[in-house]
Amino acid sequence: EHTCMADQGSHTPLKAPVQTIFFDFDGTLVFQEPDSFDVLCDFCSEIGQPPTPEAEQRGRRARHEYFVDPTIRSRIEGLSQEDFWRHFVRHMLDSVGVVGDWDRLVPEAMARLADFEHGYTCPADGCHTLAELRRRGYQLGLITNRQHVENFYELLDELELRSRFDLVLASGEVGILKPEPGIFTAALEQMEAQAHQSLYIGDNYWADVVGARGAGLTPVLLDPHQIFPEADCLLLNQISDLLTILPQRKPL
Repeated sequence: EHTCMADQGSHTPLKAPVQTIFFDFDGTLVFQEPDSFDVLCDFCSEIGQPPTPEAEQRGRRARHEYFVDPTIRSRIEGLSQEDFWRHFVRHMLDSVGVVGDWDRLVPEAMARLADFEHGYTCPADGCHTLAELRRRGYQLGLITNRQHVENFYELLDELELRSRFDLVLASGEVGILKPEPGIFTAALEQMEAQAHQSLYIGDNYWADVVGARGAGLTPVLLDPHQIFPEADCLLLNQISDLLTILPQRKPL
């Protein structure tokens, strides 16, 4: 059953006392505004094909899959920015069941996305959670699949997030993408942290849960839309649920 981790209270089955907490970036702490998926759903409604709740769930899963699936990654590798967006939009419209003239619909949907000034925000819930976990004595790390390192760190500074972490590690710095365990192992080594005493919080089951577990960390999935009914790990409805199960950490 898809239960919020906080509901399990003090009986949450953690392997060992937690000392280090690693976070994913996009979709876990930081969110795009407006969200590209919401923009595409609005486009579908305007062309008379509003997604059903089931189709919306499929679409959200498909977006998570898009950036992890090896077959898809091989197809988009080396594409120009325009061709990448064309491929992504076609994939997303197909996933929610849109039918029609793709040669017309895909450019129209791409134009709709281009009309919006997309920005990024770290909601207050996430910022408060980070501050409180640090106050409680936990080491905090950030592991992301972002590959354009310079742009990523500029965004991190823009959001005033860099100082909240003891370690920040981007895929572009190590040449390893989640779910490969190597990026988690590199972060553990740099933090001098123990995997069995570490949590990893993310929103993509295939990248974050599978990857963290493969490296020996305890995975926690942020899944407010219940996209991953197969999730076999601790679950969060919101990031601040962490505060209900992680107490003040005792000194070593």
